Amino acid sequence: MKACKNNCIFCFIKQLPEGLRQSLYIKDDDFIESFTHGNFITLTNLNKKEIDNIVKYKIEPLQISLHSFDKKVRNILFGNKKNYEAVKIFKFLDRNAVRTNIQIVLCPGINDGSDLVNTLDILTSIFNSVLSVGIVPVGITKYNKCSLLKSFDSALSSSLIEFINGYKRINIKNKKSQIIYLSDEFYIMAKKELPGYRSYGRFLQIKNGIGKTIDFLNEFERSFKKYANDKNIKKMLKTDILIVTSEYGKEVFAKAFSIVEGLIPEAENKSGIYKKIKILPVKNNFLGGNVKVTGLLAGSDIIESLKSTDMDAYEKILIPECIFNSEGITIDNFGIKDFSGRKKDNIIICPEEGKELARKLLSG
Repeated sequence: MKACKNNCIFCFIKQLPEGLRQSLYIKDDDFIESFTHGNFITLTNLNKKEIDNIVKYKIEPLQISLHSFDKKVRNILFGNKKNYEAVKIFKFLDRNAVRTNIQIVLCPGINDGSDLVNTLDILTSIFNSVLSVGIVPVGITKYNKCSLLKSFDSALSSSLIEFINGYKRINIKNKKSQIIYLSDEFYIMAKKELPGYRSYGRFLQIKNGIGKTIDFLNEFERSFKKYANDKNIKKMLKTDILIVTSEYGKEVFAKAFSIVEGLIPEAENKSGIYKKIKILPVKNNFLGGNVKVTGLLAGSDIIESLKSTDMDAYEKILIPECIFNSEGITIDNFGIKDFSGRKKDNIIICPEEGKELARKLLSG
């Protein structure tokens, strides 16, 4: 696997504490991984043969971390002065009809504002093979050492949403402008409604957290309607369930429960959802509290939160599968067995899918 040679100021790997498993410190920047697994790459470490092979064998779509076209801004973001060669490679790939999905990690005060306008203008006016443009917020942990980095908050997120909506309206005749998408995190931070399901098209950046929430809710609603009947709804409302999730996850589950509430016909049972099904939002103290996505929850934070909960009072405790790697280990080296209480059979590892949540709720 080709490693990344950049020194990006927002690199999440650089913001991890020491002593974690070695695989977490691998900075991959491999175009094969981009093609096969959807990893985002910078194009900064490609040689001529590799570039020619990408074109010759149509290795696409590639996921490209672009961030900005401005040389000065890119030098700040990438931490080196050799990164602009990647822009030339990107232009070459586009001229040769190699399709790409673009990521912009947005850093307040650095590549937002006029620089973001410039980036979007260039992407939507010059390039023909860009399938999507995804904008995601910079992630900052307590181990960050770069004073230039600032987090997004509700106000900044709200302003960005308004700007992107306005940008699309102004450029509505330009179809390329309609392939610009914002990460779900911005809408959750701003407490604004997510775009409609159809607006995400083919969900080309769902692995990047773009459209993931609305897809989850859509799948959950369809599955709940499919599996629900009087018998298992009554079972659900008699079953004590605890759902462990992140601070952002709490907002998603709240939307899911509002869907359930609307699908239960008996008025007296609607309040039972909130009596029997509880959400446990876990703050990510391990990384400093600013990282609020579910997939980066630490086992230590979950276990600490569960200590203040009577685990044996619940018939089901749903723990998100996405916090574990393929070997069943969390980011801070806790295993599945570390989460059990006295009542060992009530811990259920639940895939982060709408249909799985519906099944777990309705299975009694």
